Amino acid sequence: MDAADQPTPDEWRHIQVVWEPVGSQEVADRAVTTFDIANITGGAIDSSWTDADYTTVNTQVNSLILAWAAHMNSSFRHIETRYYRRLFNPLTNDKPFTQVGAPERVYAGSVVGSATGQCVRQTAMTTTERTTYPRHWGRNYWPFPASSTFSPDGYVNNVIVDAFGLSVHDAYQTLQNAEFFPVVPVTYVNKVITRGLLTVTQLQVDNVPDVIRRRRPKHATHYYNAPITP
Repeated sequence: MDAADQPTPDEWRHIQVVWEPVGSQEVADRAVTTFDIANITGGAIDSSWTDADYTTVNTQVNSLILAWAAHMNSSFRHIETRYYRRLFNPLTNDKPFTQVGAPERVYAGSVVGSATGQCVRQTAMTTTERTTYPRHWGRNYWPFPASSTFSPDGYVNNVIVDAFGLSVHDAYQTLQNAEFFPVVPVTYVNKVITRGLLTVTQLQVDNVPDVIRRRRPKHATHYYNAPITP
């Protein structure tokens, strides 16, 4: 791939799907699900993204937002989707990605979760983007699942794993058929600085919930304080 110091560097798009508690004004309480998508035309990266390209990709991203909302607690919602240009720095730069500023596109959202039962906010369901290199896989974190998403044994319900997994698979397959490829950026291989993109060859979804500690609520709503007398 041509890095940022080349006359025509190769670009892809980094997508951030942003969620928040309904009615919240606290930015720190938001959660983000990310994707990386490369526009590949005729076997080569196409750095130009037209309005039609964004529409094609965002249609599939919206399908995933709707699919996840069926399992997300009704106290949370999707508020926007951001598309950032992304390109690699040259190998001489320790920082892998070039700073590109504001997003190229921002699409407002209004989808609210429709599932019932509250869980701690740090809980998430994950989907794994497998590549041909096992140590270089991608992972997407789906926030704020409802308690109804889980079985009594604490695992994600198998029916939900299969249904949501199929939704993600179908969206990825539709994107690839339109020559927009979900990719995993690689910055190190065997501890050596590397710059490249790996296409996703298989989607994996399991029933083990994950915990994202930074999604802990910023502010407490109740305290207990009591002195300890020596």
